[in-house]
Amino acid sequence: MFLHLGSPPKGPPPPFEAWSVRQLKILDKAIVLAWGRSMAAPLGRALLASGTEVQITAMLQDALTALLNSGALPGFSTSLYGPPIRGQEMEDYSGARLEKRPDLTITRLSARPVMNHNAMFYECKILGRGRTIDHYIAQGVARFEKGHYAWAMPHAGMIGYLVTDSNQNAKSTLVERWMHPTSPASCAPIAKVQEDGSAPTIAISTHARNFMLRNGELPGPIALRHLWLSERSTMAIPKKRSV
Repeated sequence: MFLHLGSPPKGPPPPFEAWSVRQLKILDKAIVLAWGRSMAAPLGRALLASGTEVQITAMLQDALTALLNSGALPGFSTSLYGPPIRGQEMEDYSGARLEKRPDLTITRLSARPVMNHNAMFYECKILGRGRTIDHYIAQGVARFEKGHYAWAMPHAGMIGYLVTDSNQNAKSTLVERWMHPTSPASCAPIAKVQEDGSAPTIAISTHARNFMLRNGELPGPIALRHLWLSERSTMAIPKKRSV
């Protein structure tokens, strides 16, 4: 028996506002810096070569948590971001499926309203060892397009683990697959794939979402930030400006 607590709860709020470009870029940098530290160790390189997606993502999560606690990267600190969460159970846009698990979730402590869906969500996929770009799209990109994750956000991330071809470029590979003349991949973007050339370089694809939120609002398109990591991916910590 439930106590009467007033009017029934309403559905989720309208789609949340986008995080700033600076906030998103800080997360790009944090991921590459944490990844580079992992690849500096023999165990990290061994996991990339033969580990599962879960093992590799757990390694990245640990490295990101250590970086967050260290405060070594300006703008990425425990006063601004929560610890990265791996495999957190979330409901999909409809609320009918309660056990969707994005690979990584990072929250911003000042984000309002405070909800577990107001976050940056990432899907992480191996590229190589039999895992193709089609798998990356069908088992990663499609989950955002269909509203499994990040359905209340205008952006999310795709992380690719390059285990063979470390020079593979995200933008050119995705464009080639989506523009294939006879058998293009699913989830084609609704706009030209862009490339953010500032370090670290990422590709950005924008996808339509054709579902409706429980509050009757449309989610709008979603911009996916594609960050591909290889054994050689790294970056230096930006120097703090002197006062």
